Amino acid sequence: MHDLFSMIDVQTWHLVFKGHLPTISSRCELIQWKNPLTDEYLALYKSVGGKWGWCGRLLLTADELEKKLNSPDNEVWLFKTESMLRGFFEIDRSKKGEAEIIYLGLLPEEIGKGLGTILLNAAIITAFGPASDRVWLHTCRYDHPKALEMYLKVGFVIEKETIEKEFYPVNFIPFH
Repeated sequence: MHDLFSMIDVQTWHLVFKGHLPTISSRCELIQWKNPLTDEYLALYKSVGGKWGWCGRLLLTADELEKKLNSPDNEVWLFKTESMLRGFFEIDRSKKGEAEIIYLGLLPEEIGKGLGTILLNAAIITAFGPASDRVWLHTCRYDHPKALEMYLKVGFVIEKETIEKEFYPVNFIPFH
């Protein structure tokens, strides 16, 4: 399996939310996807993240992924408008007092329809709560070209910038 991935240098920005809490759009429908089946989760994960080289979940064994998805510290939220699935986000609450938005994205056919900020605002509101007073995320040079700009616009600030070796699919690398 790991022969499908290669380590490359990746420029990554780690951002923390310092802005005013947004409101959730009336167009937004959120459904917490509790204990998703790994095959169903991976189908959505690949559909949303394939273009951007997401592979963190693909590097896990089926047992590791199932454990992660069923952990009380991990939340998967489906994002819909007009009762149609548009994307999802995932929150890791494993560190006391903070929430990391670890995955956030739209289905490919939903990009460019003005849904990105609605999705991000919903993720921010969902991530904050009585147990989380720090919300953060990271993005890298391979994410959507407007991702960093959107995060900064809604109130995230860059906490640090790194260049580290990370796994990416080998069929992704020549295109970026």
